[in-house]
Amino acid sequence: MAYVVDTVQMDPGNAKEYLRLVEAEAVPVMTDAGAGFVSCWETSGELGEEVSVKTIWSFKDHVEWNVIRKNMVLDPRYYEYSQKIAQLRSGGTRRFFYPASFSPLQ
Repeated sequence: MAYVVDTVQMDPGNAKEYLRLVEAEAVPVMTDAGAGFVSCWETSGELGEEVSVKTIWSFKDHVEWNVIRKNMVLDPRYYEYSQKIAQLRSGGTRRFFYPASFSPLQ
């Protein structure tokens, strides 16, 4: 199993709407495309700094990820969601992770 981990930074005032869009629009688009929704986490907006939201998706391997990406770009909902959510973020990263041999999540 492999995981794509998106970590996005934003102004604390945008976090509630960002999370709403992830739940209402990203999860349906990504899961319909074939990705498994693993989790979504956020940092506190009360620390006087940007909020980070971490979203994790699972897939078998990079061959399957390429199919998921193709399915997403063929889905008009992907572009609608991406345009809305891009306005809320100030930065972020996308990384691909594989569990270590001793990890319980294999």
